[in-house]
Amino acid sequence: MGKWIKTKPKGEGESAEEACNPTSDKDELRIEKEAFEKIRGIVSPRLGIEISHFDMISSISAVKRRSILSKETTYEVNVDIEIPGEEGQMPEELENEIANALETISSPLVKVIPSIKLHPMDKAKLDQLMSQHTFSPQDGSVPVLVVASGKGGVGKSSIAVNLAAAYAAMGKRPGLIDADVYGYSLSSMLGISERPRTVDSMLIPASAWGIKAVSIGMFAFDNKPILWRGPRLSRAFSQFINKTLWGDIEILIIDLPPGTGDMMISCAQMLPSSACLLVTTPQISASLVASRSAVAFSKFNEKILGVVENMSFSDGEGKREYPFGKGGGEKAAEIVSEATGRQVPLLAQIPLDSDISMLCDEGRPAILNEDGSLRSTPLAHLFSSLAEKIEDLMKADKVL
Repeated sequence: MGKWIKTKPKGEGESAEEACNPTSDKDELRIEKEAFEKIRGIVSPRLGIEISHFDMISSISAVKRRSILSKETTYEVNVDIEIPGEEGQMPEELENEIANALETISSPLVKVIPSIKLHPMDKAKLDQLMSQHTFSPQDGSVPVLVVASGKGGVGKSSIAVNLAAAYAAMGKRPGLIDADVYGYSLSSMLGISERPRTVDSMLIPASAWGIKAVSIGMFAFDNKPILWRGPRLSRAFSQFINKTLWGDIEILIIDLPPGTGDMMISCAQMLPSSACLLVTTPQISASLVASRSAVAFSKFNEKILGVVENMSFSDGEGKREYPFGKGGGEKAAEIVSEATGRQVPLLAQIPLDSDISMLCDEGRPAILNEDGSLRSTPLAHLFSSLAEKIEDLMKADKVL
């Protein structure tokens, strides 16, 4: 009988496969390796993390059973899974997904019979893994993009959601925080209705459209208002940052509330290496308010990446119209450049597009198809281009 025995915790830079010691004969070892490859990328519904990345595959063993009545060789494949959390129970959908993946190893001459066992993960191991998969503002390994504006109603949330969706469609793993506690909206815009789960006191972000997200709206029922004052706001934001199991995200996007109050200050203090994307509308008055927010961020040594002008124009019947005027984006970029002493560019002008409001109301980012792929629309290409520009700027300034 072959068996992949986990003899030690997975070391830094070591693959899950390398942390196993194969002890089987050639045929059984081949089946075990194939079984590992089939299940390693399965995502735990509870954690939103691949089971191999969270070291949940304790052992895999294959037992050969040859029938004298058939040329077919049967392998019983035993998979031992360690389950994090107090209950120590495996969601049925995860068990079925593992079993279905193992059955695909079968061929005309080989039959695989899955046998899946589970047991609770050791508390010490769970604590170690939790610390490895928790976001750490200090190490700077995950870039943070703050989407901000001094003024409400400029479409910050739609910019943040569709920007995160663009990164997801590009194959990246974005995280998204709705820090607008009083005006929360991201959960409905992403079609998330379930309440977030916790494991070992850690918050598990919800997942939709390839985006991991947390929002205070996920804890509020029946669209109830949030009546909190400063200290509680800061504690909630701290939990979203420090007590959430973000896993292997590649960029964290934060949708801030309007203004320069408690949440903005908490964000700047907790995430001193973040970069800021300023959102305004074309009105000059709006750009003046928005630029104050960017200047406030710069006081905390935050990097202002650039400006996005939202609701810039509308194209109807072959004629471009500017219902909210012109020049707000350029004006905001000019003011912030002068105040910070560095060139802050106007990165994009987002048009008025009915798809943004219509699809967000349906719980889907406007730039994505129903299968999560990028739509072939000017709006989708605009956000994809914006995502690439931001990535390039963050790399150039070593934020990424």
